[in-house]
Amino acid sequence: MLLKDKVKLVISKHARDRMRERGIGFEDLVDALSNPVQLVYDRVNDVYIAVGVKGYAIVYAFRGSIVEVVTVLGRREYEALISKHGIDRYKVVG
Repeated sequence: MLLKDKVKLVISKHARDRMRERGIGFEDLVDALSNPVQLVYDRVNDVYIAVGVKGYAIVYAFRGSIVEVVTVLGRREYEALISKHGIDRYKVVG
């Protein structure tokens, strides 16, 4: 489980805008972060991507005790990124 009691969750303006565009609620975001069906590390940007049960991909970074949500991707966008850059850039960690 990613979100723990002592972790502060910060959602960037960009991520909030993407959530609004894609109809992704706060509960969907928290669910994907807490119970990802897949967890991927992006070696280039030093961020993680948590894929939720609904297919949303939450891109986030650790900043000390803060988890910053950088952006939110739909299923198609996430799959396009993975297929474009593959294992050279992304590593499945969970």
